[in-house]
Amino acid sequence: KHRAHLHTYCSLGSPHLGYIYTDNTFVDGGLWFLKKIKNSASLHQFALTDSKTPLTSFMYRLSEAPGLQFFKNVLFVASPQDGYAPFYSARVEVHAKSLRDPKHGSVHLAMVNNLMRPLQDNNVNVVRFEVHFNVQGTGFDGTIKRAAHIMLLESLPFIRHFISMNRDILF
Repeated sequence: KHRAHLHTYCSLGSPHLGYIYTDNTFVDGGLWFLKKIKNSASLHQFALTDSKTPLTSFMYRLSEAPGLQFFKNVLFVASPQDGYAPFYSARVEVHAKSLRDPKHGSVHLAMVNNLMRPLQDNNVNVVRFEVHFNVQGTGFDGTIKRAAHIMLLESLPFIRHFISMNRDILF
């Protein structure tokens, strides 16, 4: 009923593929600590450890769910400076490590395929954006790569600029 009104889906720094491959030891350590101490279901889901096998994890099952293919445009906006939502995950791209990873590689590749194949099959316009911020001197937030994630979500100048530059796709 409402599918005809689904014009553009815009994702700002969302980890569509979870958090498997990373180079952020601070976030890795924090994630491990919080999973152990708090036993947070959402953190286990994010890491694909909420199930006995990654193929039955929440994030994997979510990658199989229909939805994005009903939009005319799908925008993946990500920053390589963002340590909370890995760049490859936010842009739904194959990470090079997955090609050599016997444990999670095939799951990662399947998730990319699960998300992207319906978009290709339905001729959805997919646009991936790479955003860079001036995050020098941001202290601990810069060190743990939190600053870019927050700026991606909350910076009004960025959001205004993004909307003005992409008005034709967004509206």
